[in-house]
Amino acid sequence: MFQRPASFWEENRSLGSYDILIVGAGMVGLWTAWHLQRLAKGLKIGVVDQLPSGQAGASTRNAGFACFGSPTELLDDLHRENRSDIVERLSWRYQGLQSWRETFGEDALGWVPGRGFEIFSTHQSEAWQNVQSNLDSLNQLAAESGIPGEVYQKSIPPIPSLIGCISIEHEAGLHAGKAHQTLKAAVEEHGAHILQGIEVPPMASWSKEENAWAIPTTQGVLKAHRIILASNAWSGHILDRKDILPGRGQVLLTDPIDHLPYAGTYHADEGYLYFRNVGNRLLLGGGRNAFRSQEETLSGETTVNVQAHLESYLHEVLLPGFEVKVSDRWAGTMAFSPDGSKMPLLESTDGITLIARMGGMGVALSPEAGRKAAQLALEV
Repeated sequence: MFQRPASFWEENRSLGSYDILIVGAGMVGLWTAWHLQRLAKGLKIGVVDQLPSGQAGASTRNAGFACFGSPTELLDDLHRENRSDIVERLSWRYQGLQSWRETFGEDALGWVPGRGFEIFSTHQSEAWQNVQSNLDSLNQLAAESGIPGEVYQKSIPPIPSLIGCISIEHEAGLHAGKAHQTLKAAVEEHGAHILQGIEVPPMASWSKEENAWAIPTTQGVLKAHRIILASNAWSGHILDRKDILPGRGQVLLTDPIDHLPYAGTYHADEGYLYFRNVGNRLLLGGGRNAFRSQEETLSGETTVNVQAHLESYLHEVLLPGFEVKVSDRWAGTMAFSPDGSKMPLLESTDGITLIARMGGMGVALSPEAGRKAAQLALEV
């Protein structure tokens, strides 16, 4: 991208004055705007993002999963967290997916109905036995979270070399780009002003003038009475917060494959690997647990070692004996808690509301996270 130093005139002009300015035009930021437009009609709402129009740090660079929780993830959560927190978070995720469908319809989202799955390889015999022994407990947890039916069931593995498979009812795939575009159009239609390609600097450079925040950027000054930071990992950079940890998620996509044995969305390796079919192509992502410190970065570049790790899993585990070529590679940036907590971070002080740490579940969490952020911002 062509860049040049900003001129005096560019830096010293107004980019708008808002009742509420949302920093981050990904799914969380846009859902926050959507809820504000319904909770407090007449507000002047701005949404600003550093990336060009149509792009987002994670929302348009994910794997396109409409999922709420794999068995091994939830069993691990039950060992580490209060059950009530898990139920609340699982409910957020499930209700969030229903909000997408009920608000916009499946066609506008590129929704691919079906089921999710978790697969188990030969080295995971203990994990497989544990999941089988706890299926009733998992389905009880789902019921407490408002998810209907027998959600978790044993299923036939898609390829013979796997030792086990669990199907997950109500999970699906979606077209992340279409979903983001549809939400953005709905927010703009109701009057929000979306400014993209404008980087919000660290808060240390902001100032408070007449009960409004002034944010200097290289394109001009943004002013707002209230700010909602919804840029996930980038909010940690803006606030200089160490409790918002970036996590890069790398992805690859194959050329079309004849007789592809997978249909649906899949998790493996305790959720650290995930894959799905995109027509007759296979999308595979994850692997950051094998390169954890390296992947705790805001960089959106792919790396040779993680991509090689993904390709090894692709060829040796998922598609042995298949002739497979990779056509596309990309990366997105998630945000986590350093202590492993999976509850989104929501807080507000001095007219600034923060919603962050979607933990790689932004598609499912964003409708409810946006609603709660909007409500909190209006209370203070």
